[in-house]
Amino acid sequence: MYPWEHAAVAYLLWSGASRWHNGTPPAGWPVLVVLLASQLPDLIDKPLAWQFGVVSSGRSLGHAAVIAVPLAVGVFVVARRAGRSPVGGAFAVGYLAHLATDVSPRFPGGAWDLTVVLWPFRTADAAADTAARETGAAAQTGEILGGAYPSLLAPDALLGLGLVGLAIGVWLVDGRPGCRELLVVGRWPASVLSPLRQRRE
Repeated sequence: MYPWEHAAVAYLLWSGASRWHNGTPPAGWPVLVVLLASQLPDLIDKPLAWQFGVVSSGRSLGHAAVIAVPLAVGVFVVARRAGRSPVGGAFAVGYLAHLATDVSPRFPGGAWDLTVVLWPFRTADAAADTAARETGAAAQTGEILGGAYPSLLAPDALLGLGLVGLAIGVWLVDGRPGCRELLVVGRWPASVLSPLRQRRE
């Protein structure tokens, strides 16, 4: 799946979980966490494999069930003890949704690819991994994202863009959670640097 598809699935799951558990749309901070967590396995593995050569596959350490499940549970437990259960739940849902969508077939009748989550016992080696070792993470990522949907009428494109459209629609119905919090995050560097500049003067 592409990053936006991972984000769409994670948001839909989190929105559904929030409405089922609380009877309300999701709050802003957990939405930002679920979106970030939905990208985290790739943000860990792709640079480690493609840029630094630390692991052999772009689906290894961050995708490994033996690491991901304890990590998700641990973050949830710590967040719950801190009185931030929704943030911990959002992290767990986003992270584990990424793994589930990488393992599951895109279409009915397709094959499940459990090698994605079985590192270090099995390694999911892809053509992208081989190419990326030669070109580097940035070039390979650009090539993959640039060629995401060669035809907008292809089943992959219809499914991916359909998921994104559905997630955006649900997000709008939910009241656009995360927008206000994203502005706070955007202002954070300026608010931290402003006192430092004043001290220099």
